[in-house]
Amino acid sequence: MRILSTLPIKEERRAEVRNIVKDAEYIYVQELNAVDEKAEILVTFGPEVTAENLTRLPRLRWIQAMSAGVDNYPLPALAERGITLTNARGAHQIQMTEHIMWSMLTLFRRAQVYMRQQEKKVWDSALKLEELYAKTVCIVGAGRIGAAVAEKCRVFGMTVLGISHSGVSHPAYDRVGNLAALGDFLAMSDVVVVLLPLTPATAGFFNAQRFKAMKKGAYFINVARGPVVDEPALLAALREGRVGAAALDVFRQEPLPAESPFWTMANVVVTPHIGGRSPHYNQRTFAIFLKNLSVYPDFGRMINRIDLSKGY
Repeated sequence: MRILSTLPIKEERRAEVRNIVKDAEYIYVQELNAVDEKAEILVTFGPEVTAENLTRLPRLRWIQAMSAGVDNYPLPALAERGITLTNARGAHQIQMTEHIMWSMLTLFRRAQVYMRQQEKKVWDSALKLEELYAKTVCIVGAGRIGAAVAEKCRVFGMTVLGISHSGVSHPAYDRVGNLAALGDFLAMSDVVVVLLPLTPATAGFFNAQRFKAMKKGAYFINVARGPVVDEPALLAALREGRVGAAALDVFRQEPLPAESPFWTMANVVVTPHIGGRSPHYNQRTFAIFLKNLSVYPDFGRMINRIDLSKGY
C-alpha cells in the first residue's frame, strides 16, 4: 500500500503507520505534479489537491485532510471519482475553546484597551467593565467545538444558546434551535460566537440583516472562516454601535491588508488565524489518521467523513 503525504514525515510517524500496515510505503512529496499509479491514500492540508492533480493519482481512494475546513478541496471531483475525504475535526477542540474564552474575556474586560493604554503609559481606571456571569451567548455552529465552548461558558454562569442544522438538543446547551430560531437567539444574546464551516450555503451568512437582528451592543466573535462574514456589513455595524465589539481571528483576505480598518478600530481585536494553533496539533491530527488507517478500506467505520454534497 502506498501512502503519499504533502507533510514532512518523521521516522517515528513512519513506524506508527507500519505498525498498522506492515508493507506500507509512506512517502513524502512536496507537490502532486507527478503521476503515481500506486498511491491509494493521501495525507495533506489541501492546497495541493486540485481536480487536475487528482488525475495523476488514478488509484487514489481516500484523502485524510489534516485540517477541519475542507472548503479548498475540489469536492465535485472527489465525488465523481468516489474518493473518501476525512478531516481533522476534533483536533482543534481544546485550543479553539481556550481561544474563544480568551476572546470573550478580552472583550468583556476591555483588555485590548488596557494594552493600548500600557503602550502609552496611561493609567485610566474609569472604563466600564462587564462580567461573563449571567450573560447569554449564542454559538452559531453547535458542533463538537461549540459543545466544548458551551460547557466552559456554563462554568462562568452564562446562559448558552446553540444554532445547528438539525436543532437537536444537547446537554451542554440551555437551548438549541435550527436556523428558524436564529433571529430570536441573536436578539437575546450578549455575545455571538461563529463556528460555521464555509460552504456555498454559509458564504456571507452574517450579513447586514443578521447584524441588525443582534441585541444592540452585543459582542461578535468569528473563529470560523472569513468569508462566512460580510465584512463591510460588520464594519458598518461596529461603527454604528449595533455590534459593540468584535474579536476576529479569520478574514476574507489573509493576511489582513495593512489598509483594513479592522487594524485600528478600538473595539476590534485582531488575531492572525491562530485560534487552532497548538504544540499538540500535529499529534492529534495524526492520531485521527491512524485511527482511520486501522479500519481502511472499511470507509463506513472511519471517523470525520465529509459529506461531499454538503462540504462538512
